Amino acid sequence: MTVNIYKNYLSNRNLSENTVSSYIYDVRSFKEYLGEEYGLNLNETKKSHILTYLVNLQKNGKSSSTISRTISALKNFFNFLKDEKHIQDNPAISIHSPKQIKKKPQILTDEEIILLMKLPDKNTFKGSRDLAILELLYSSGIKVTELINIKLQEINLNAGLISIKGAKERLVPLNQYAKEAIENYINNFRDKKIIKEKDNQYLFINVSGNPISRQGIWKIFKSYEKKLNIKKEISPQTLRNSFAVHLLSNGADLGTVQELMGLSSLTAAQSYLNNVEFKSLEVFKKTFPRV
Repeated sequence: MTVNIYKNYLSNRNLSENTVSSYIYDVRSFKEYLGEEYGLNLNETKKSHILTYLVNLQKNGKSSSTISRTISALKNFFNFLKDEKHIQDNPAISIHSPKQIKKKPQILTDEEIILLMKLPDKNTFKGSRDLAILELLYSSGIKVTELINIKLQEINLNAGLISIKGAKERLVPLNQYAKEAIENYINNFRDKKIIKEKDNQYLFINVSGNPISRQGIWKIFKSYEKKLNIKKEISPQTLRNSFAVHLLSNGADLGTVQELMGLSSLTAAQSYLNNVEFKSLEVFKKTFPRV
């Protein structure tokens, strides 16, 4: 009953539905643990009970961010119980969140990029479209949201540029691979899929002639992840990461990476530096496979 009252309390504090659901889930999970392991009610909780619960979460592979959220949820809940005079002291008040471990952005190597780009069959509608998507994401570092919203009038293939709309419009250059893949897709396959009744100006469409969705992009990447058969996740974010790291590795400055990717600050661009292996421009010209 107390948890339901707390849920109503949270709902009246202008918190998002997701936040309320997350907090209540964390409290109920702890309540279940407390009852099963110690046969206690929530108002009988001691600090040691919470600590053993957090250790249990860690043993079960929960991330530091999940554990931090759990601590925050329990602190707030027990503050509520204290304010309502159900307990005298908050047992979670002195428990600190674990340090967040920043993972290196996952990237593909030059060789893995080459293998990935060989997978789509560019002589079919799906394959030509998929190759254009992969080449564009890798060579530009744009987000998947930006990709699915590109319209035909925003592409200048002669100049090798795409205008990306957003909070701040920016021009993104196309390399030769992306340019050729997009030309093949548009000229030989895309326009033949468009039915007059479903005519649209979005660059990337599905087999029905409608604008492709985020879910559609996700399915494309999962299919190629299986085919590539490497122990890495293949996603739009992986290609975005690879774009940034490969640029930095071969001499690009952080300001250029920030501008091309539409990042809000240099700090965001700096997150890629741990992956960088700097090379001279001369080595880059000789070895980088997709200049």
